[in-house]
Amino acid sequence: MADPEKIYPATPHKRNESRKRGQVAKSQDLSAVFNLIGVLMFFYLTKYTVWDQMASVYSVAFKAIPLVDQNPIISFLSVMRILGSIITPILLLGMIFGVLGNILQIGVMFSAEALIPKFDKLNPINGLKRLVSIRGLVELAKSVFKLSVITYVVTSVLIDNYPTLLALGKAGMSHTKSVSLVVATAGGIAFEIMLKVALILLILAILDYLYQKWQHEQDIRMTKEEMREEMKRTEGDPEIRRRIRSVQRELSMARMMKEVPEADAVITNPTHIAIAIKYEYETMEAPYVVAKGERQVALKIREIAMENGIPTIENPALARALYKNAEVGEVIPMEFYQAVAEVLAYVDELTQRFSDLSAA
Repeated sequence: MADPEKIYPATPHKRNESRKRGQVAKSQDLSAVFNLIGVLMFFYLTKYTVWDQMASVYSVAFKAIPLVDQNPIISFLSVMRILGSIITPILLLGMIFGVLGNILQIGVMFSAEALIPKFDKLNPINGLKRLVSIRGLVELAKSVFKLSVITYVVTSVLIDNYPTLLALGKAGMSHTKSVSLVVATAGGIAFEIMLKVALILLILAILDYLYQKWQHEQDIRMTKEEMREEMKRTEGDPEIRRRIRSVQRELSMARMMKEVPEADAVITNPTHIAIAIKYEYETMEAPYVVAKGERQVALKIREIAMENGIPTIENPALARALYKNAEVGEVIPMEFYQAVAEVLAYVDELTQRFSDLSAA
């Protein structure tokens, strides 16, 4: 059961650290099913050849029994050669499919830390705790259910094929054709059992993988303290700090540009610097800087001012001085009151003239 104090989803750093320790969402059942699928594929692709080879094993082994004068080592080597030609590709294909099942779940991963033996697992008390835990009970229930399903499938297939098996028991085994028939028939029944078991186990394995994925997410969740330590660690990363500063600058720039339409005048260099000023006689003690910038930012401020009908006044000396000494969102320094007041008075005069012309 997940720790109730772990209320935050895992950060990318926590996920990477867990992966380095070999702690990933993985279903052992799914890997085992892929092994079985590999074996089934081998039998399906080579069903006639493999049954003949198995019949040969039977014939060589049992025909050698009455031949007491024959060297038994020769018969043994013949049997082992045939068995090797059957078992080797089965093992290889099963191993390949098992590796494929792991890659599909967790990708390509190697964790040296996961290979280090953990001696606390040898403690019988800890083992008993794991057995009686919620996770242990879930695993026990899964095992019992899988065993029940497999038993049912095997029993039902054997019952369905009981007449065939009975006929095989009565058939003679003295001729090679009879041996091949028995082996092929028994192999076909075994293949049917494995196929049905594999299909059912595949469904159960997919459900188990989803459960393991959910359980893994619960296990790697973080507490408030862990999240706090994570933030301290990540903010100490120079690349992270650069990203944070970049985002902060973008947000600050966006907020500043939204304020430009509220300005009363824009003082320019005329092309390299732009300072947007606002002053309300009734509510403000002094004019303050709405926005300022140089080069592309200055151009953007002038464009917004033009779009909103805000007067643009060219005063290079004042623009440079305000850009150097005044900050956005703050009132202008006292030494610039007179110069800015003259600019605002000129703007008021222009506004009044425009109003008079419009009225006329």
